Amino acid sequence: MAELEAKVAAQDRHTLIELGLPIVRRVAFRLARRLPPNVDVGDLIGAGSEGLLRAIDKFDHERYTRFEPYAEARIRGAILDELRASDSMTRHGRRRLAEVTRTIRKLEQRLGRAAEEEEIARELGMPLDAYRKLAEDLARGPALARLGELHPDDLESHDGGADKLHAEREMKQLLAKAIARLPERTQMVLALYYQEECTQAEIGTILGITESRVCQILGESAARLRAQLAKE
Repeated sequence: MAELEAKVAAQDRHTLIELGLPIVRRVAFRLARRLPPNVDVGDLIGAGSEGLLRAIDKFDHERYTRFEPYAEARIRGAILDELRASDSMTRHGRRRLAEVTRTIRKLEQRLGRAAEEEEIARELGMPLDAYRKLAEDLARGPALARLGELHPDDLESHDGGADKLHAEREMKQLLAKAIARLPERTQMVLALYYQEECTQAEIGTILGITESRVCQILGESAARLRAQLAKE
């Protein structure tokens, strides 16, 4: 009997792997479109595959009616964890992001409106071209792509599950309010990047600006959003 049960379990596992592998590839390539070109999609697929195996081990047929949504959340979480672990933003880069965030927050409190990039550059004491280069540098790390990645931390959690969902909804509401206060061009770029999942090159074509300019706007948006959220 034990041998038969083990054989059935192995067949079930094989079936779930066949269901999950296309999900791994789909999630990995979808996220890769929104990351810098130095991020290897193969690494994302590897991380997603590990997430798939963990999902199979923990999947409870009695609690969940379908495997695919459960697995996708686990796969996505595993890939994002991999990105966090390999985040290429240096300690110096994080200091610069914090510096720009503080500057924008103070400047906008004084102005009572969204600051123009020329005003931010002047407040930082640097030429506009230098500020734009800094903004572009801030967009180079995988951390940027996670600004809009809000997902449940643990689908299996019983303790505090409702609190987690409430906190997630509250965070999304705060993020939506912060985005609404950004300059219109920045809002358009973020909508195309996060909601429509366009690449930076595609956004540039749609808006009639260079890919480099799109990258600059995205990098600056990281600091702008952090500054807005700090006011809440």
